[in-house]
Amino acid sequence: MKPVLKNTIIISVTAVVTFSAATVFYTAITPFSGRSSVAAKIDKVNRYIERNYLYDDYDRKAMDEAAIKGYVEGLNEPYTHYYSPDEFESYISEVEDSYVGIGVVISVDEDAGKIVVVAPTADSPAYDAGIKPGDYILAVDGTNYDGTQMNECVNDIKSGKAGSQVVITIEREGEVKDYTIERKQISSHSVESEMIEDGIGYVRINSFNTNESGSDENTYTEFVSQVDGLREEGMDRMIIDLRDNPGGVLDIVCDIADYLLPEGIITYTQTKTGQREDFKSDASELDIPIVVLINGNSASASEILTGALKDFDRAEIVGERSFGKGIVQTVFPFEDGSGMSMTIAKYYTPSGVCIHGVGIEPDYEVSLPEQYQDGYASEVPRGEDTQLNKALELLR
Repeated sequence: MKPVLKNTIIISVTAVVTFSAATVFYTAITPFSGRSSVAAKIDKVNRYIERNYLYDDYDRKAMDEAAIKGYVEGLNEPYTHYYSPDEFESYISEVEDSYVGIGVVISVDEDAGKIVVVAPTADSPAYDAGIKPGDYILAVDGTNYDGTQMNECVNDIKSGKAGSQVVITIEREGEVKDYTIERKQISSHSVESEMIEDGIGYVRINSFNTNESGSDENTYTEFVSQVDGLREEGMDRMIIDLRDNPGGVLDIVCDIADYLLPEGIITYTQTKTGQREDFKSDASELDIPIVVLINGNSASASEILTGALKDFDRAEIVGERSFGKGIVQTVFPFEDGSGMSMTIAKYYTPSGVCIHGVGIEPDYEVSLPEQYQDGYASEVPRGEDTQLNKALELLR
């Protein structure tokens, strides 16, 4: 049985078919009370069904779930959703470092009204099958989905066990193609590192994950372990690669920022009533030159880390403007195992800027070569990675 997470905030740009990047407050929920015109209308509809509906083989529980889901979806906001018990368990498992899935992060292209791939996870089934950033997901096993049905699409993709297959219908540059992909148990080691050259270390953070049940390992512990290892090898300058990182757990990114930064505010959130919560770092810091790499798929938690390092004047930023998601969601669990995610606050950089819909401009705007602009940054050969090469130039 999974433990209930406490005081975890999910800041997510996306739904993650393999894992989720987001920040969530868990709040105890009491049973519903009171009546409303909507509840009265549903009661009346139920009476009509009981007395007049031709068939008896309907599922009242399924109808109730659909009614609540439809009610919440009526907000027409991409990050606020109701989840059935099975969906909610899946949703919570997505912020852990292990899951069954195909390894692809998705979002909504609001202009196109379609579900779009942000990025496949490196070496995942989706990655190996050839799914690319910018692909539109039109259908799963023949069931069509549009931009208003992202969570239903995610649940359909993840509904099978490891070893089962799922057919994903993809639209790419106007052409439609089916991809048959095997679901797998994926352990998402979210940090990769190496010494690129004498004194310069490279650390790529793929996502900001919390630990799975029974494990103490998360993105923060991976990051500290690998950075400490690089320092033992003589690292005195560092590149942090946040390209194609869609976000993650707020507590985790703040722990990483605290490890890097001197004393001060890392970020703060503010609700519509003006309630503010500050997330702070202590006086201990990693005082070495840092360059951060970002692109248009660097979102949410990635932007918190980038914004904090930039505002503290602790890093130079290279690449392209980030995604621009400056809002956070709270998760409310209900007594029957279902739950709801709801957008409840904006977050701000230390200097008081909300980057929602704006993103973070790099100090040095550098594009990848044209042939790699529609792909995954990790696919670019080292010698042709113009963004990485600019970071090396700045650190040399």
